[in-house]
Order: sequence, then structure tokens, then C-alpha cells
Amino acid sequence: MSTMKAGGLLLVMAAMLVPWPARAQQTYNGARPMLCAMSHVVECDETGQCERRTPEAKELPRFVRVDAAKRSLSATDGARTAEIKSVSRTDGRLLLQGGEMGRGWSAAIAEDTGLMAVAVVDHDVTFSVFGACMIP
Repeated sequence: MSTMKAGGLLLVMAAMLVPWPARAQQTYNGARPMLCAMSHVVECDETGQCERRTPEAKELPRFVRVDAAKRSLSATDGARTAEIKSVSRTDGRLLLQGGEMGRGWSAAIAEDTGLMAVAVVDHDVTFSVFGACMIP
């Protein structure tokens, strides 16, 4: 490899280590609406059997708008909405809770990264949903 190419490669690698601009340093604390993507779901039944699924396989939207200030969740296509009954912050996490159709749910969103985990509980099955949020 030539010295010029090696120098260019080192420059690119060094640039990757420089922190992102302030805009990329978002805080996911619920002050601003977020767009969250669900990547996968783990479904467990009352026998303890668990299976990994896609959100679509469980009829969940792939993307959800979260507005903690207005206490609302909505699918990006507008087909489904849900009320957020509780919003709190603790230990660097935004915690959201709600329930409908006989199921309760809780979500934890890391305020520094936007990573998200959601638990949905019914009387005979649970769903763990994993994903990430961004501020559009």
C-alpha cells in the first residue's frame, strides 16, 4: 500500500473516532417526539416455550411514533394508536406504561442511546420487543 493510501486510511479511521456533532448527541428523555423501530419480538407462552418473531408476524407495526408529552403512541400509517398512561424517568431511562385489549405493557428507552425494550403481558403469553428510537 502506498504511503498516500495509508495516510488516507488513517485519516478516515481517525475521523470515525471524532464525536458526532451536537445534533447527533440527542437525549431520548421524552421532551421531543421520537420515531421508534421494532427489530424483533420474543414470544413466550405459559409453558415457558419462547420463539423469536418479526414484528409483522405478531401484527405489530415496524415503526411507531412516541410522543411522551402528549402521552400517545401511534403507528406511522396511523392505523393504530395507544394512550401512554404513565411516563417517568429513572437511572437514565425513559419509562412508559399503558394497557389496552386486556394486555399491559411497559417500555424502557435508554436516554443516551435510544435503545428500547418493551414488555407486553397478557394472561397466558408475554412479548419482549426490542428496537431503537430516534428523534426525527
